Amino acid sequence: MNSKGKRKEILRSLPLNPHLPFSKTVQFGDLIFVSGIVGRDPQTGEIAGLDIKEQTRQALRNISSFLDEAGSSLKDALKVNVYLKDMRLFSLMNQAYREFFKDGFPARTCVEVSSIPDPDALIEIDCIAGVISPGEDPDA
Repeated sequence: MNSKGKRKEILRSLPLNPHLPFSKTVQFGDLIFVSGIVGRDPQTGEIAGLDIKEQTRQALRNISSFLDEAGSSLKDALKVNVYLKDMRLFSLMNQAYREFFKDGFPARTCVEVSSIPDPDALIEIDCIAGVISPGEDPDA
């Protein structure tokens, strides 16, 4: 396997929950995979309120931070999966979601789930993004 095909875990300075048995962010070649993230403030550990819009914003800020540490950003997001506890929150979630993708939207799936591992969370989001190699023209 060449160097572009090696798996690399991206370690964070502030893990959201270091006791769970999975990597939060993994790079494989030019792709970054961010595991499902909820709207908890990584500094305080507190959920970002009972409001779906605030939880969506915080989850996307957390994902943005993971991507930044991996040399990517939400601008490079290719695919996003959104898991909602209640599909009636879809419209409100979309209002907050739009704030983070001003330059175009990634492909996305959104489904309602019966529960999320974090009992306070109304939403969980995961993401796959590209990473631009140093010196590479992103518009080429």
